[in-house]
Amino acid sequence: MKLRSVLPALSLAIFSTCTKAEDFSIEEEKLSAVPKAVEASIRGSKNFESNLCKLIGKPIDLAGEGTNSGFVVTTANACDWGAALGPIWVVRDGAKPVVVLSYGGYSLTLGKQKTNGFRNVAISAGTAGRYTESLWKFNGEFYAKAKEKSGVNR
Repeated sequence: MKLRSVLPALSLAIFSTCTKAEDFSIEEEKLSAVPKAVEASIRGSKNFESNLCKLIGKPIDLAGEGTNSGFVVTTANACDWGAALGPIWVVRDGAKPVVVLSYGGYSLTLGKQKTNGFRNVAISAGTAGRYTESLWKFNGEFYAKAKEKSGVNR
């Protein structure tokens, strides 16, 4: 068997195991209105500036236990978005939902590793010229940025 015939398949196999699957994107088509209590927690949070925007999102498994324990939310119709960047809120579900992360980005990935009972979160954004990815860890009350990397796309 020639190496040329094996290389494309080998490259595809390596790439597919190395890439991370995002759990949320601000441009996802299946996002829907969030429960009123979740929306109220976001609209009542510190520094909320998207007053004229409709909020949409989906449930997520923050605790990594196979059940939805929170929501990830953005704004509908690119309201208050920049270039490939929109507001992202993570809300812990419960009797009184609480915003545990508010940041801007394009996509959110839930990690397998947990800190203080919740999964670590990566938020990514990028344009043709630059990219950024930040890692967030739950400190028991909210998500705090643990590290960030950014650079120039080549």
